[in-house]
Amino acid sequence: MDMLSRTEPSFATVFEFTTMGMAIISLNGQWMKMNNSLIAITGYSEEELVNTDITTIFLPEENDKLPGHLEQLLSGDLRYFQIEQRLKSKEGVIKRVECGISLIRNSDNEPLYYMAQMKDLSIKSEMELKLAESEQRYNSLIEHNPAGIITSDLNGVIISVNPAMERILGYSKTDMVGRSIHQFWEQEKQEDPSEYLTDSVLLQTDNYMLRVTHKSGGMIELGLKNVPIIVNGITEGVYIIARDITQHNKDRESLRVAQQDLHDTVRRQQGMTMKFRQMQGKFIHTLCDGELLYRLGYKPSHILGNGLYEIWPFYMAVNIDKYYRRAWSGEENVMYEATFRGITYLTSLRPIFENGRVIEVIGSCVDITERKQMETELRETKELLESFINNTTDAICVLDQRFKVISVNSAYEKVFGWNQDELLNQLLPIYPDFLEEHRIEIHDILKAGNQISGLETVRVRKDGQLIHVSVTKTPIKNEKGEIIGFAGITRDITERKRTEELLRKSDKLSVAGQLAAGLAHEIRNPLTSLRGFLQLLQNDMKGKQHYFDIMLSELDRINFIVSEFLVIAKPEAIQYKKSDLINILQTVIALLDTQANLCNVQLLLEFESDIPEFICSEMHLKQLFINLVKNAIEAITKDGQIKITVSMQGSGMIRVRTQDNGCGIPEERVKQLGEPFYTTKEKGTGLGLMMCFKIVEAHKGTMSIQSQIGVGTIIDVFLPTQTIGKDMSEFE
Repeated sequence: MDMLSRTEPSFATVFEFTTMGMAIISLNGQWMKMNNSLIAITGYSEEELVNTDITTIFLPEENDKLPGHLEQLLSGDLRYFQIEQRLKSKEGVIKRVECGISLIRNSDNEPLYYMAQMKDLSIKSEMELKLAESEQRYNSLIEHNPAGIITSDLNGVIISVNPAMERILGYSKTDMVGRSIHQFWEQEKQEDPSEYLTDSVLLQTDNYMLRVTHKSGGMIELGLKNVPIIVNGITEGVYIIARDITQHNKDRESLRVAQQDLHDTVRRQQGMTMKFRQMQGKFIHTLCDGELLYRLGYKPSHILGNGLYEIWPFYMAVNIDKYYRRAWSGEENVMYEATFRGITYLTSLRPIFENGRVIEVIGSCVDITERKQMETELRETKELLESFINNTTDAICVLDQRFKVISVNSAYEKVFGWNQDELLNQLLPIYPDFLEEHRIEIHDILKAGNQISGLETVRVRKDGQLIHVSVTKTPIKNEKGEIIGFAGITRDITERKRTEELLRKSDKLSVAGQLAAGLAHEIRNPLTSLRGFLQLLQNDMKGKQHYFDIMLSELDRINFIVSEFLVIAKPEAIQYKKSDLINILQTVIALLDTQANLCNVQLLLEFESDIPEFICSEMHLKQLFINLVKNAIEAITKDGQIKITVSMQGSGMIRVRTQDNGCGIPEERVKQLGEPFYTTKEKGTGLGLMMCFKIVEAHKGTMSIQSQIGVGTIIDVFLPTQTIGKDMSEFE
């Protein structure tokens, strides 16, 4: 029966509520389903008959015909048969019934089951006969249209009449064909019958109603619908479809009273019930009442007969309209929420089918304002908690009573490398093997109900790397004080540990600076005296002037280099001014060209694009590039070349590339370059390259080093054209 309800809802309704006995019989002749009318005829309940043979209720001498007819239906020799049978009811009463049986097939013409109709012939009344006749007409809807149909030309001449119209008017087809339709459309009060035969009336497509005279002389009311007959785009005639609505109109008042009772019942409910239909492209409400309607500030009169856009604000109507359309298309259980005037309500829409099409949709609404408020508060609390947990940089995990993982936050996954799915229901794998006893000790402390706070230790990541962490763990207790789990907060303090290590390196650098300062002063003092004596001798030794010029120039160079060395111990504030990088680099080349020639190294300077002037410390940029070029010279054993290439990278960055063909640096050592006291030279200290990094950093630039053994080294210095200098105290 559920299958019939889904495929033919209107038939399912007739099956359940018709006064004629109806039943579904399996292909092997057993009762499957019967309606209340058949149960009343036989006296047996559905439970007593289901899965028993159909012949059970009939007299034995009446059962010789049924099996044979059923086989003929199954073989296709018969489409339908009807016989009179005698049965014995449960109360022992012998009844004579009229039994009609047909075979129901699916869309692939495969037999499904038998459909039986049973009428008690022991009681015959005029009302029952008419009802039976009406039910038989309904059962023939598959092959015959119950509506009366007249086919006429555009002049109103009847071309054909179907049997239903013969029954409606009482006239036979012979009486009507070839005559004008107005002869049968005579009304009780009619001035000019022909006015109903004009082209505009015959071709109108709207429903209309007429009172006409039956052949017997009585007045009947017809509901009419004209459908044009169009052939090749030309209207050649009209189908006039008629239904006898006399009884319908008589029942209207009774229906109104019943509807009033229904409305009273609906009105008293706490929610709201409504119905709507689609009329002329609009969803028109035909029913709406309930306490919720009044709480929304409406009355039924505000809703009935109106569409969505006439009732609700536009934004609400647009949203609700899509749900109405889904329900009207036949979708079951369409649900939506809406909020109006501070009230949130939930609506469930269910379509009502007739003859396989939706004729109406019924909706039921309940007030869920309080529930939504509770859901909102709960969701906000949950979101706040989740946001705190997921957005904190601390790694958080929640464990059950067995110390197995229930959940971890995203920071935990980032810090340790495992995702939540890998850790779920597992013991935490973050303890290194040498701290396994420490794990047991922590578990014992927590199981005793105590908290561990700020414990600094080490843990292992998924990749095997050890990291320094600060750990806080606490037991989770229920309202009874019982421990139901454990929570842990872990903070990665590896960077802090590295900072502490850098501070220790800074201390070493401070000592180095003091030593450098002492050494520089010891060298500088005799140089000053030497320069003074040379100036005195210069006046007495004529003809040797060029020697003195060379000696003074070289002493000035020594003095300059020593002055740069003093920067390590005695930092100076950078003097920022607009400078020309071309001049700076040309000065560096001139300064180091002699040393390069002595080492058989060629220095090349190339500018790939125009380089603008920019704000910088000229002195310290010279120091930067002198160190880089000197390092390159020292890395070349013989016949080398150092190429300095300057170019613009984008609109605001200058790249200075120093490329040599020296011995190169192992890859594992490149990462350590720039650290104090780390050097690849036999007698170096590592301070020079460290100073280079700091000078570039002070100019808000970056420096990268690439090197390959036996090929050479490339050092790229990137300097922004717009920069704000830092205080030279950062070089300490």
